[in-house]
Amino acid sequence: MRVTVLGAGYMGTAMAEVAAMGGHDVRLWGTWLDDAMIEAVEQRREHPRLKMVVDARIVPMRSGALAEALAGAELVIHGVSSDGAMAVMEKAGPHIPDVPVLSVTKGFLPSRSGAMDRIDVVLSEIAGRKLRFVHAAGPAKAIEIARRVLTLMCFAGERLEDARTCAAVMGAPHMQIATSDDIAGAEICSAMKNAYATGLGLWDGMVGADCHNARAACFTQGIVEMEALVKAGGGLRETVQRAAGVGDLHVTAAAGRNRAFGERVGKGTPAKQVAAEMLAAGQLTEGYAAIASAWRWAQEHGVRDLPFLKALNAIVWEGAEVAPTLASLKLTV
Repeated sequence: MRVTVLGAGYMGTAMAEVAAMGGHDVRLWGTWLDDAMIEAVEQRREHPRLKMVVDARIVPMRSGALAEALAGAELVIHGVSSDGAMAVMEKAGPHIPDVPVLSVTKGFLPSRSGAMDRIDVVLSEIAGRKLRFVHAAGPAKAIEIARRVLTLMCFAGERLEDARTCAAVMGAPHMQIATSDDIAGAEICSAMKNAYATGLGLWDGMVGADCHNARAACFTQGIVEMEALVKAGGGLRETVQRAAGVGDLHVTAAAGRNRAFGERVGKGTPAKQVAAEMLAAGQLTEGYAAIASAWRWAQEHGVRDLPFLKALNAIVWEGAEVAPTLASLKLTV
């Protein structure tokens, strides 16, 4: 099958690696910000993010070759970050065939109405037609996917047959993939897990290593709040209880950029400063924007009883002090 991957960063390249393992014809298209990654693939050097040389069968393509990259694609993998997704879809939309679009992009985006909405809804709006989105959710670190470490994911699409097609293509021996038609629940879980992982990192920064009780309490609170948000968005509770919710929050809170972002804020550095410094170092902190967009989405959907998310928004976006805000947190579990 001909597979076109949009985005040559962590997850896009990792997913390209898996598709190539299956013997598929894989084209890896890089955005105008991905030149260093594409150049490394062209020259058979170590990928700057994954720290490995990717499969030689992957065909790298520069940003100016977008139409060529999408021509004849039988599956499109959307690996562009939420920050760049709308700009890329403006260019890619007219060239995407009527095929499944497997998306690893996480977050909420502003729709034309001004309200926040899911990735699949907003990008279909930009494309001018309903795209056949399948969301890839679950505890899936890109480096581990590329290095063939056991990984559990859930592919959720409005059309279950599209989710199954994507699972068949990405079904490498180390990839355990469940399928679902609950794309709403899967996307909301993915959007929220970065926010709540940041919150767990706050405890690491404020208290240090001995904060297991607090982390466990807030992990549980995060899952309860995710259930309320998923319900408000038309998703299923069972999606939160499995790989897309519990699994993904666990792995994101255990290690990674969002937990590290929260830890630094917990130590007293203003969130805006931490985000800027991490971005300058090439580390995208999805949790920073995720907290604001998730809080806005919750208010637009009338979800009020979210004490942990409210506290995170106050600390990260309103300048509230970490210690008194977390000390006054009233759990609802």
